[in-house]
Amino acid sequence: MLIEDLHRAPWHERMNEVIKDMIDDVTTDLEILVQEIQEWEKSERRKNMVTGELYYLNKTDILLKKQKIAWKSNTQLAHGFAKKLVDQKIGYLLSKEPTFGTENIPYRVLMTETFDRGLLKKIKNVGKEAINKGIAYLHPFFNEEGELSFKKFPSEQIIPNWADNEHMEILSFTRVYEVTAYEDKKKVTKKKVEYYHSQGVKYFVFESGKLIPDVSAGIEKNYHFLINDEPYVWEKIPLIHFKYNEEEQPLIDGIKSLVDNYNTQASTNADLLADIPKFIYKLINYGGADLAEFLSDLHEFMVVKTDENGDVDKLQANIETDAVEKEIDRNRNSIYEFGRGVDTREVGLGDASGVALRFRYSDLDMDCNILESEFQSSFEHMMWFINHHLFVTGQGDFTEEKINVIFNRDIIIAETESIDNASKSFGILDDQTIRENHPWYNEEVEKRLKAQEAKLQKEIEKEYANAFPPKEVKTNG
Repeated sequence: MLIEDLHRAPWHERMNEVIKDMIDDVTTDLEILVQEIQEWEKSERRKNMVTGELYYLNKTDILLKKQKIAWKSNTQLAHGFAKKLVDQKIGYLLSKEPTFGTENIPYRVLMTETFDRGLLKKIKNVGKEAINKGIAYLHPFFNEEGELSFKKFPSEQIIPNWADNEHMEILSFTRVYEVTAYEDKKKVTKKKVEYYHSQGVKYFVFESGKLIPDVSAGIEKNYHFLINDEPYVWEKIPLIHFKYNEEEQPLIDGIKSLVDNYNTQASTNADLLADIPKFIYKLINYGGADLAEFLSDLHEFMVVKTDENGDVDKLQANIETDAVEKEIDRNRNSIYEFGRGVDTREVGLGDASGVALRFRYSDLDMDCNILESEFQSSFEHMMWFINHHLFVTGQGDFTEEKINVIFNRDIIIAETESIDNASKSFGILDDQTIRENHPWYNEEVEKRLKAQEAKLQKEIEKEYANAFPPKEVKTNG
């Protein structure tokens, strides 16, 4: 035995200290995670996300309006400006199927099959989520059939751990959400926590400010997905972010005060109109018992009892609402200006020329340019997961293949003007370019043109065949 061994703690004591240190480290990590969750749930960013969705659903603050005086009206007029502006942007940018630009035809076919109607609808919902909440998330996973799928996580449930200040790469993320369950025949709500990291997923239940391992969920998985019961981990964290803008600022931030003011002005004006009577009666030496008897006699018998030298007169109530209406109109204009949308109530919008339409849609177009730029980056991230799935499942190696996602916008145009310009371009541009810029053009047009040309060619060949009978062939006999 060495001399230093005499002063060293026994092996089991040293191991206990090591285990204790490990537990302390884990506890510290969990405490940090608890603190992150608590700060996130109280944060202004998360609050704005919830507000954005509520205003999209037209659950605005005007519904909290109270009236202290019992007899006065309490009109609550909620106007769905947020929903209209969001739907305008989504309809303008994401209503049409995108085009996948690549020279690799098999790859393009696979992309078209992957982005089916179900996934394209999910992309539209992600766009709506991003505008309402500033940022949206898709989680790649494998469904029960073993197919690559994407699930939209509500933004307010996600706490990302960003690798950089520009929020381009996620190192890990935490998902916090509530579920309902039955315990001892009682319905209870539980707060679940999922922590996704580079080596797998950890599952917890959040109770009394502490994280408890979630046994029902499996506590921990050292993989992200299974293929043929084989565990795999993604090289990237399985979360794709879609931003509305670089600042991740939701639309509601710019218009909430304007929408609230509009609702308040309109509701107050409605209260005023409802509460002010058309006439105010002036009674002199009224001979009845009370005002209720006066109104009853007036309505039922069309007479009023008065004492000597009594009289009844009425005063006209002049209701002035012009100033309020002007304020409401100014507010409406501000909502569409700072919400970067198009007020379809504008007079002459349907008869505007192409130049006028482009001007009126310039704010909407600018906002969608920013949204498209952010989504292009997100689609690159999304393609990484799709390409690696295709590679792992033996459908081809497209990891180095370049592809562009082209958004086909639903642009409002002056059709007559566009058709006229197209007809004037013959002899200047080739026929296909002119067709592609025609307002009625789509991919089916080319197929039908080819079918039409083939049919015409057959008719020409048949006509010539009948015009020139076949020559007789002489044989030596």
